[in-house]
Order: sequence, then C-alpha cells, then structure tokens
Amino acid sequence: MQPVVHPLAPEEAMKIFDAIEEYNVVSVDVQNAVSLLDDMIESEAKKLQYARRVLNNGNVDKAFFVVRGNEGILVIKMENVVEIRVSVGDYRRLIEDLSLNVG
Repeated sequence: MQPVVHPLAPEEAMKIFDAIEEYNVVSVDVQNAVSLLDDMIESEAKKLQYARRVLNNGNVDKAFFVVRGNEGILVIKMENVVEIRVSVGDYRRLIEDLSLNVG
C-alpha cells in the first residue's frame, strides 16, 4: 500500500494536534536542530508536551497527514529547524472526525 499524503494548512494541523491524544498516540518524534533536549526525552507523553511548547513558540511552515499501512502520521515542519511527527493508531476516526480528504 502506497502512502497517501494530505497537505494541511497550519491552522488545520494545529486543530489536529490539539486533539491528537483522542486518537491513540502510538509515538511522538521531535527533531529540533538547535536543541539536544528532544533526544533526551524518553516518554511519549513528555515528548508530546515538549512538542506543544515548541509549537507555541514558532511558526508552522509545512504540515501534512500521511496514511501508511495501519497508522496515520501528522508531520509538522517549523522554520526549517523543527520537525514533529506524531503517529496515531485510530487514524480512520481522526480523518472522519476532522473531515480530512485522505484517499
């Protein structure tokens, strides 16, 4: 199965991120080129908190939702410095609840 990519407006990405815990968060990955803190955080809950702090302090440049296999992945890129990836298990309900047009 080929991945399906749905581009998101920054506001749409933030709406999804605000409700992401409702959709069975599987993993969170934050890559911040100007910080080593993201490499030291071990729990998914703390990574999600860190991602929220980073999002509140920056501008979303690019965002998209990828459906691949049995997971949905929210990807947010900020100022060519930060990339946030949140994988959710209940992506079908997320797509339906937020009316995303994902193939």
